[in-house]
Amino acid sequence: MAGIPKDVLKLFKKLSKNNEVKIVKKGSRNMRLGFMVNFVYSPKHKATLPYYDKLPIAIVLARQGDRFLGINLHHIPWSRRIQLAEALMRRTKNKNRITYKDIKSAWKSAKLPLALAYVCIRSYIYSHIKSDVRLFSWETYRDVAKDVKPQFVKKSQKTVYKDNMGKFQDQKKKTKKGKK
Repeated sequence: MAGIPKDVLKLFKKLSKNNEVKIVKKGSRNMRLGFMVNFVYSPKHKATLPYYDKLPIAIVLARQGDRFLGINLHHIPWSRRIQLAEALMRRTKNKNRITYKDIKSAWKSAKLPLALAYVCIRSYIYSHIKSDVRLFSWETYRDVAKDVKPQFVKKSQKTVYKDNMGKFQDQKKKTKKGKK
């Protein structure tokens, strides 16, 4: 599949054999709330964006008309991303899907500042998804978060994290000013 690195395709093949990943055909709007998903993405305004992730791993939060909102795990520093995935695994074990309460609890467990959500929550337009969508079972969250690396376009991963942390700090300051 175009745009997906060979090592990631190998992981997906392994997960498919164990029935730990479900494929939703390109063009489908069947993004299940609370699931971890992965797809190839081409943003509507990519020409004007400073950077974007063409292979996001997202936790679906809401569906809104022609798009859905998701937490893109690639915008969280790697070690914290793994902690979040592990916390989500503990909270979703033997459940059909992740709930908002599970996500909030896992976020706190991974010691992620709430203001970091400001840089992680992204909107994805269905018509700009350029591949089938993979929905992962809870047992695979850690492996997927660990092994599916960001595919940032226009900037390096290091630069994106530095930029995100700057946005996080700005949002944190705004939040503190609002509480006064």
